[in-house]
Amino acid sequence: MRLYITPFAPNAMRVQILMLEKGLNADVIDVTATQHGEYLKLNPLGQVPALELDSGEIVTESLTICQYLDALSGPPFLFGGSPEERARIGMWERRAELGLFIPSVEYGHHTHPMFAGKIEQHPDWAKTLVPRALKAIDLIADQVDRTAFIAGDELSAADITAALGYFGLIAFGAIPRSTRSSMERWAQAMMARPSMAPLHQAAAFLKGTPELQEIEI
Repeated sequence: MRLYITPFAPNAMRVQILMLEKGLNADVIDVTATQHGEYLKLNPLGQVPALELDSGEIVTESLTICQYLDALSGPPFLFGGSPEERARIGMWERRAELGLFIPSVEYGHHTHPMFAGKIEQHPDWAKTLVPRALKAIDLIADQVDRTAFIAGDELSAADITAALGYFGLIAFGAIPRSTRSSMERWAQAMMARPSMAPLHQAAAFLKGTPELQEIEI
């Protein structure tokens, strides 16, 4: 398999983290080092990631890629092994996506200088996403008061999505770290996992930008 990415793209990191959790390997290709037109032949939308199967078929959309790889690699299933688990994990993954992951991506797009000139930035609009994120954090903190991870006592896809969103929002200066003890315990447990290496690398990259020297995730 080949996984096409750009470094530190949140959707690409979501796939990379899942693959590390599941012990999966693929040839990772940085599409910033290729001609853009060449990549468009693989994915006409031009977005990352894209997964090229051994058959030559191309699968795009990070969540779909993660679900495919999870099913392909067998248990433990990060999207659930029973209908009940899949429903519970799917519910929390969606909450994390809407409440943390998407706000983090959009806040970065609309406030960070690296995207200036690439998109039309609206920083004031980005700030309107913060209350949604804070509400999601309180919801997740209430949940991890009762369970080790978001959808239960084992890591799931919901934790990966939530971690990328939560730490991304902190890194971009949108929110401070939560003062909830359960949220801090969960955050430390997530960042201690070897699979979080892509997130640590992204943090190191962002710390290298003058505007974000003080971030700590």
